[in-house]
Amino acid sequence: MSVWRGMKRWLLTLGSESVPIFYDEAYRLPLTGIESTVGVEPRGVDFTTWYLLEKRVVRPEDVYRPLPVSYAELSRVHTATYLESLGRPETLARIYAVDPSEVPVDTLLSYVRLVCGGTLGAARLAFGRRGPVVNMAGGFHHAAPDRGGGFCAVNDIAVALATLNADGFEGRAVVLDLDAHPPDGTAACLAGHANVWIGSLSGSDWGVLPEGVDETLVPHDVDDARYLALLDGLLSRMPTPDLAFVIAGGDVLGGDRFGRVGLTLEGARRRDLMLARALRGVPSVWLPGGGYHADAWKVYAGTVLALAGMGSRPIKAKYDPLSAHFRRVSRLLSQEEGAALEEPLTLEDLEGSLGFGGAIQPRVLGYYTAQSLEYALFRYGLLGHIERLGYHRPRVEVGSTGVGDRIKVLGRAGGEEHLLVDAVVERRTLAGAPFLFVNWLSLRHPRARFSEHRPRLPGQDVPGLGLSREATEMFVLMARRLGLAGVASRPMWYHLAVVARERFRFVDPARQGRFEAMMRDLAALPLVEATRLVADGRILLDGEPYRWEPDDLVLWLDPPAVDVEAVARERERCHFTVEEASRGLGA
Repeated sequence: MSVWRGMKRWLLTLGSESVPIFYDEAYRLPLTGIESTVGVEPRGVDFTTWYLLEKRVVRPEDVYRPLPVSYAELSRVHTATYLESLGRPETLARIYAVDPSEVPVDTLLSYVRLVCGGTLGAARLAFGRRGPVVNMAGGFHHAAPDRGGGFCAVNDIAVALATLNADGFEGRAVVLDLDAHPPDGTAACLAGHANVWIGSLSGSDWGVLPEGVDETLVPHDVDDARYLALLDGLLSRMPTPDLAFVIAGGDVLGGDRFGRVGLTLEGARRRDLMLARALRGVPSVWLPGGGYHADAWKVYAGTVLALAGMGSRPIKAKYDPLSAHFRRVSRLLSQEEGAALEEPLTLEDLEGSLGFGGAIQPRVLGYYTAQSLEYALFRYGLLGHIERLGYHRPRVEVGSTGVGDRIKVLGRAGGEEHLLVDAVVERRTLAGAPFLFVNWLSLRHPRARFSEHRPRLPGQDVPGLGLSREATEMFVLMARRLGLAGVASRPMWYHLAVVARERFRFVDPARQGRFEAMMRDLAALPLVEATRLVADGRILLDGEPYRWEPDDLVLWLDPPAVDVEAVARERERCHFTVEEASRGLGA
């Protein structure tokens, strides 16, 4: 089977071309609440890059590390007053729609300058190879000379072009903006540049753009055929470029939270194939722009596939890039020094067992020491992410409690040490099988505060770290290594079960059915409001007050057959409503 998989992979790469990409782990936005409050997937850049590397669409030697642009380069486009304002958390909070307490100013500005440097580096490399170069982040087209907005703090295209002009570039540049929103900031930055043509297909009318912008407003929820016909018209009007910047926006998918275009993944891929053909032989820089749909990362992965001559390769519908990446890192860890995380008996252990020296090193579930867990968190990139949030010298402590083994991650900020992760786990038998049972998990960001952007959820004392998916993957890998059937927990609040619903199911089919009925009947409410109403006992089940049932929720590594009929019977039997006195109270 492995030989056949290798043959298939080889066949799929026939006729492919190497595509250089600019990427850095610091391309992940250091904003912990932006996923739940705004709908921005902070891991999107990583998802795309991990997929391309795992599937060998991009080779490791094709990955370039960007250098941050200087403030001198930024000042070629942006005003001094505006650049100075970026040092204030309030300015960045407005641009990224978060609370100022959540903004690590230095880290966020380093991210902005690094991505901008990736666009500049890609442009310089594109000239050398007379072809496409990809920056895995960027396309900040809403940033104008004196303001930012829409998750765009500086305009990377305008800064790159201004720097190239300062270096002596005098040719014709085109900007093909295929994001779902108009290039208002780019148009403002490049107004009056005679040798720049901006072409755009957008799904939102934000008013008249400066002269020289060829903008086509597409109908809301436009289908693939109509959109591609409009793109063909735009490309026919494009002047012959010496350099091209392409924003291959991921927010063009139907159902995108902020986009109003209705493309399918296939339609987006056909868009990129048309663009690649039109720009063959032209130095071009490709950027992802926005994307607020769960599949937005697949759009940009498809862009790179199109550029690499693999435009017909599909991306599996259920492919989970986070799980795949964690499994890959786990395999690498297992190859290091015999077996990663499996430590030999130490001198301290031996002395303790013989009654000399200190006690035996505590091990979580009889296996993981504090040092092994800390190393794993480092290799999976989680400690680096914690440090980017402003917590220094993170460390791990392990110990025992009356209900399981405890794992704590601590980090220093503001002259004191903060508890960031607090978990209590044990082995427990459920449905006749042994599970890694998570009795308690708290992911804490004590430097942030609750706000209208990020309201408090039941059970929270401080905002979260935004690492719940990574924590789940860590527990899954621990269960797999220990030979357990999976991971289990008992969610004490409605929102915890909703967040886990994609991979976890209640052990009891009837309980699963009631949960699905509740999600169905509360779907029109924001999750924050729904979970508060449930916690406050203001939800009725068949007209009677309903009390949340914190039952066993499991993720099976090898899922057994599900009693679908029992789940369906209970789901159809149950009907949840909001108590009349609670209507209109809001969140």
